[in-house]
Amino acid sequence: MARRTAGELSGTPLSLVYIADNVTDARKAERILTGQGIDYTLSLEPFASTSVLLVGERTGLFVYVPAARHPSARELLEGNGLTDTVAMDESVAQGER
Repeated sequence: MARRTAGELSGTPLSLVYIADNVTDARKAERILTGQGIDYTLSLEPFASTSVLLVGERTGLFVYVPAARHPSARELLEGNGLTDTVAMDESVAQGER
């Protein structure tokens, strides 16, 4: 198990767990989740950057996991140095993506 299309995960509540703003971090997140057998789906979406250098809207790779796997996926990503994770209470669980 690992990367899935949104259609393959339809009917499964999804939760945003990570936002990658560069290709290196996106690939690392994919390797980590795939290596642990955690299903996920990806979506390119705009987000507001609050960085002092890059204020404004940017496009990021949003990583969604089944809501039930959110806590373990977040801990795994953070443990591997990916800090732009989204807490479960900040993520709106998505029934259909």
